[in-house]
Amino acid sequence: MRVLVLGAGGLVGRAVLRAAGGVRAPGAAVGATVHGEAAGHTWIGVDRAACDVTDPAARAAALAAHRPDAVLFCAGFTDVDAAASHPAAEAANVHAPAAWAREVETWFLSSNFVFSGPGPHGPAEAPRPESAYGRQKIAAEAAVLEAGGHVVRVGWVYGPGGRTFASTLEARLRAGQRVRAIHDLVVQPTHADDLAAALLALPRGVTHLVGRDETTWYGYALAIQAEIGRGTVEPVRAADLGLGPRPRDGRLAPADLPGCWSRNGLRAGTTDRDVVSDK
Repeated sequence: MRVLVLGAGGLVGRAVLRAAGGVRAPGAAVGATVHGEAAGHTWIGVDRAACDVTDPAARAAALAAHRPDAVLFCAGFTDVDAAASHPAAEAANVHAPAAWAREVETWFLSSNFVFSGPGPHGPAEAPRPESAYGRQKIAAEAAVLEAGGHVVRVGWVYGPGGRTFASTLEARLRAGQRVRAIHDLVVQPTHADDLAAALLALPRGVTHLVGRDETTWYGYALAIQAEIGRGTVEPVRAADLGLGPRPRDGRLAPADLPGCWSRNGLRAGTTDRDVVSDK
């Protein structure tokens, strides 16, 4: 089967192509496709420069050029707070995955932001999003499933080249910076390479793929800081950073991927369990 990976320039998309053995040709321009072979499939990665997933003409051209039997939709508008007002968010997070799913069998990468209230949340649980971003993910999920596609929900993903808090944390601490880390949101840190390896199986239906260890942003940052011995970590609430609604307990179940502590050789950081109660 030929699988077209959309958003191959992002954290998860790059990891999927690495897992598939995909290598960008030396000197290849931005927008060049990346091919790999794994799990009995051919994986073809295109980044935003090669294919704007929101553009119908670009979609038609990509389908004609690559003739995929399936799509792994890793693209999206990931600025959670801006998703409420940015005009590009609805197009990238809802209309684009729905349109691709109507053309070809699609695996859509969704988020734990579709839930609220105490976790862990199972695949069959009714979603209750608190944010515009979560509502967009739910709308896309519904459209993809109606078209015969599949949904993979993920949580706190980190890895090389990422721009997330967890992905940039070590570099900031090694530079001696003071890092403010949220202590009132529980997360399940999941390495992009572990997520990618599981995605190669193309799980059907609605699936949760997360690491088995639980902590807070603060707990994770403390563990990294203790390991490298540089920088400082300050606990803050999400509200202190002016962030919009987020699930206080976004844990997903089952949690079967490698945990962050053993994977990275870290001592478990603190988890402020009291902060996830509905007080």
